[in-house]
Amino acid sequence: MFDLEAYKQYAAWIFDLDGTLSNTLQAHDLAWQHALTRYEIPFTAERMQKLGGYPIPDTVEILAKEADMTVDVPEVVRLRDRKFYELLPTTLTPTPLVAGVVLPFLGEKLMAVGTGCYTDMARRILAGISLDHYLHVVIGADQVENPKPAPDTFLLAAKKLGVKPEHCLVFEDADAGLVAAEAAGMAAVDVRKLWSVQRPLS
Repeated sequence: MFDLEAYKQYAAWIFDLDGTLSNTLQAHDLAWQHALTRYEIPFTAERMQKLGGYPIPDTVEILAKEADMTVDVPEVVRLRDRKFYELLPTTLTPTPLVAGVVLPFLGEKLMAVGTGCYTDMARRILAGISLDHYLHVVIGADQVENPKPAPDTFLLAAKKLGVKPEHCLVFEDADAGLVAAEAAGMAAVDVRKLWSVQRPLS
C-alpha cells in the first residue's frame, strides 16, 4: 500500500489531517448536514467534496454566496462545530497512514500537520488519535493569511521544520490540498488512491 522507499527520499513529511491521518470525514459530513440543513443553505454531496480542504468559515461563505444568501457565518460555524465535537468520540479513528507510515518513523523523520481546519480543532483531533505528543508542528488555517488551496499552510510548516519546500513530501486527500502542495513546490501523495472511504455525503 505504501511506497516507503520513495517517501524516505524526502527530508520531511507534511500531513493533512481530516481524511489523511484521521477518519473524521464522517463526523464532518454529518455536522455539515446538520448545520446547513438547519440554516436552509443549499448543498450537494459533489459540491461539499470539492470544497474539501477549505477552512470551515470559507466553505460557509462560498455556499451562501452561491445561493445568493446572507447568513451569520460564525453562528453556522458554531452549530456545525458543536455537532462535530458531539460526534467525534464515537467516530474518530486513525487512518492506515498512522500505523503504516507515521508511527514507524517517529523520531527518525521530520513531520508536521498542515490542515484546513483551525489549530485548536486540529490539536483536539490529534489528541483523539494519540498523536498530539508526537506531531508538534501543527499549522491550522487560522495561522496563515491564505489557507488552502494557497501554498501558505505547507510553506509555513516547512519553515517551522527548517526544511526547504522541495525536500518536503505532502500527504493529502483533497484537491485543494494537492493544489496547495504543487503551488508550494512540494511533491505529494494522494491518499485517496491508497484506500477507499465511504462517506455519508457520497
